[in-house]
Parts: sequence; C-alpha cells; structure tokens
Amino acid sequence: MALQPLTDASLLQRFDKLVRTERKITHLVLQCIAEIDRRKLYLDKAYPNLFEYLTQAYGYSAGAAQRRISAARFLIEVPTVARKIEQGQIHLSQISLLAQTIKIAEKKFATKMDSETKLELLEKLENQNVFETQRILAEELKVEVKAPERTQVHADGSVTLSLTFTPEQYADWRRAEELAVHAVSSRHASALAHYLAKQEIRRRTEIHRPARTSVSRTSPAKFTNEVRGNKFDLTSDAEVNGAPAIASRKNASRNPRQIPPNQRKALLRNAACGYRDARTGKACGSRRYLQIDHIRPVSGGGSRSPENLQVLCGAHNRHRWSASRQGF
Repeated sequence: MALQPLTDASLLQRFDKLVRTERKITHLVLQCIAEIDRRKLYLDKAYPNLFEYLTQAYGYSAGAAQRRISAARFLIEVPTVARKIEQGQIHLSQISLLAQTIKIAEKKFATKMDSETKLELLEKLENQNVFETQRILAEELKVEVKAPERTQVHADGSVTLSLTFTPEQYADWRRAEELAVHAVSSRHASALAHYLAKQEIRRRTEIHRPARTSVSRTSPAKFTNEVRGNKFDLTSDAEVNGAPAIASRKNASRNPRQIPPNQRKALLRNAACGYRDARTGKACGSRRYLQIDHIRPVSGGGSRSPENLQVLCGAHNRHRWSASRQGF
C-alpha cells in the first residue's frame, strides 16, 4: 500500500480507521482465545497449555501471549472489558497487571473478588498510564504491585533473568548460599542457581540401587530356611528393574498401578510428553508435570511392563482419559 501519494488529511483519516479496526480485531481475537481455552483445543494440537500454543503455533512473544491470555480470561468474567478495549479506554498490559494483582490480593486476604468489584476497579484504570495503573492497584488492593519478571537472550546464547524475591524467598536463597559455599566457589548468583538446579535434576532422575545383600557369612542351612520361610522373594519387582534379586516381600508392591521408584525414575529420565497430534503427528514434548500412563488400562488387564507405559504431561494424561471416557 503506497502512502506517499496521500494527503495529510487522508493519511490521518486512514490511520484513525486502522487503529479502530485494530482495536475491534483485538477484542475479537480475545474472544476466540477465551473459547479455545474453554474447549482446551490446544491439547488435540499436542500443546500442553494455551501459553505454548500461542507462542509456538502463532509466534506471539511470551509477554504478548500472557497479556492476551489474562485479558481473554478476564473477558469471561467481566464481558464489558471487550467494549473498553475496542474504544481504547483500557490496554492489554493493564488487564494483565490487574489480573495478576487481584490474584495476589485474593491469596493475601484469603477472599475471592466478585465480578462487580473487578469492573469497578477496571473503570478506575481507564485512560491511565502504566505508572498510574500500578499506583491505583497498590492503593485499592493494599498489596505491592510486582514488576514483571523479564528474560533477555543475548547474542552469545546467555540469558539474563530479572527476578523479584519476597523477603522469605530471599532469606531461603541466602541460606542456600551459605550451605552450598563449599560446593560453589563463585559468588555469582548464577553459579548457585546452576548448582541447585543440578542437585534437583540429580535427585529426581538418578536411580539409587540398594546395596546387594551379603550372604557370605550366613550358613547355607540358615539361608535355605529363610528362603523357605518366605523371608526373601527371589522374583520381586526389584529383580525386574535391575536391582538385587533378593528383596523384602513386604516392600514389593504387586499392585500394577504402583510403579517402583527405580522404574519410574528410569522412565522419566530425559523424558518428554509423547502425546501426538493425530493429524500432523506433532509431539507435545513438554517436560513439565510429567506422569506415567498405562497405555492399556489396569482395569482392562494392563500391566506395568515397560511396553505398556508411556510418559505424558499432566494435561495430556487427563485429556486422554477424558476422551476415552467420552468414547464409551
């Protein structure tokens, strides 16, 4: 579209029309997002949540996606927000900040804010800039309005995170720093964060094999009697999972719903959600809230053998079983 031939008046008139169209489209987009969220359509597309659907499938930045999600959900509870967006009285960043601050206030005062109060608060934010919006929210809700956390990626691949700790969180951080001083030589916060992250990854993924029971000092007769007395189970789940063959019967679960810890850790190590879009074949790939699912249900004769187990994120695990129940 060539704009150079337009007169000043024509250019301003066109711009005014486009801005009004943009606002109208924005509130229609929010309505679509809200309905997609209600139906959870992103799950069939192999996305674990609405945020990743918007950022990965449509290329929204993290901030833009979160602002639209917050506004779309707010729109469900306070429908008049659509008109205010269309008229330019309120902006997505204000709605996102409002929704975030309301959650903080509800948690602090252990009470839910009704829709009418939210609308009254929203009206006080009309035509206000970011600074005034923060001031009004802090004054009305009696809570501190937190600055948004920011992530900045640099050319060399390094990342700068901007975080805000509560006093309690910062005290825990400093205590962790004191306890880990022997293992973290650098005083940089990034070194401590890396150390703590590696410790947590190791704790949740490393398979601990119990020490093999020594029988060298036990007389053959006594050992035979113990086996005959069922003190040892030579075909326990521990043996199946590569652990020592001799294990306590009382500690070995026969319930196929219960997956032994070592088998669970082996399945979850470096795992990701394996749910796939039936049409495109796209895999979810989420590594958050992973769960182990029985492909063939236990109620239908399924076992906990490796070939009957799959890793799904919590959202897709619930979605799979919800869909299967609807199929009956």
